[in-house]
Amino acid sequence: MEYKERIKKLNSLEKFINGENQDDILLMLDKRYGEDKWSIICAVMHWFRVVEDYLCSDNLLKENKKDYNWGEVYLYITAVDIVVKGINDIYKIVKDNPKGRLFFGEKDIFGDIKKDDWSYFQNIRAIFGAHPTELDANQDFIVATYPTPYNSILDRLNGTTKGWDYYTLLWSKNKSKDFLQESFGFKFDDVDRFLDKYIMYLDTLYKEIITIIKDYKKEVANNKIEKNENPIIQLNILEKEDEIRLNSRYKYIIDVLKVLIIERISDNNNKKEYERYKQKNIENISFLYDIIQNPEKEKQINKIEEVIFSRTEDFTDMSSYYYTKLYEFWNNEDMEEILLEHFKNRINPFNKNITNIKELYCLVKAYNYYKCEEKAEN
Repeated sequence: MEYKERIKKLNSLEKFINGENQDDILLMLDKRYGEDKWSIICAVMHWFRVVEDYLCSDNLLKENKKDYNWGEVYLYITAVDIVVKGINDIYKIVKDNPKGRLFFGEKDIFGDIKKDDWSYFQNIRAIFGAHPTELDANQDFIVATYPTPYNSILDRLNGTTKGWDYYTLLWSKNKSKDFLQESFGFKFDDVDRFLDKYIMYLDTLYKEIITIIKDYKKEVANNKIEKNENPIIQLNILEKEDEIRLNSRYKYIIDVLKVLIIERISDNNNKKEYERYKQKNIENISFLYDIIQNPEKEKQINKIEEVIFSRTEDFTDMSSYYYTKLYEFWNNEDMEEILLEHFKNRINPFNKNITNIKELYCLVKAYNYYKCEEKAEN
């Protein structure tokens, strides 16, 4: 895999978890696990960004510095280790297995007889810098000396070159008259293939996460929600079910609908003009019921939002300021007189006989909806 493609593939994790599925991913993680798994996934994503500049091995042998490029090589190995372990962490979450290991037992990259590719790469990481003097996994040779690009003239003359790019010598832990050592090395191409094998598995993890989400929604849909003809009682029922099933995903809509339906309109003419808007919101409760009953129908929420969040900010240059204060009326009751004064002659067909900020809120919502209807017809 080319370096640019590799980084693009890594960046796909950020796009996936911050994209259109984010709410569902958060929901799935919350419902499925007792611990906070979202933080783990976010940490993996952040570390992908940190190490992406060090995941290219193309130039690690082109300059012979004092330390034989060991610093750059160790950064590369460490970056690979962070990525593969990060992907494995996500794999453990998806499989709900804290001891799970992706590609367990597979030896198709390094081809070692005893160790699978994961264990063999951990050996490379340990020997070439992580802990070269404490190689516990090696029974006979437990200390690694300094690393260097592979350039054994003797091996080449004898036709026994191992094809390594980088190597070191392992020294024995056993006392002996003869000094015992063994050479150990690796090819950058092999480490690249090991890395890319994990990166390519990200797409599979995304698909499995989507499948888990869909399965949860189907499971939820099997539990029928109580129906009630009273709109406020129905909204209260839906609010409880929304909390249980979807972690209060639609509370922001339920709260607005309650205000728009319950609030008393004091002036008879305003009440008459407002009634059509009120009935439209009552009718939309059935859509909300369907969405919470069958979460896979969540796109229907647009039908409700088009009614309660219609916006026509064309009054004055300051209209956005007044809208903001009005739409957060519960925090701005001290601005009631100012807001009533601003909107009273601007929301035809409603007249200025408005008694409080909540009533004004309802009438402005209705006005915006009616204006959007007019624009759609023209």
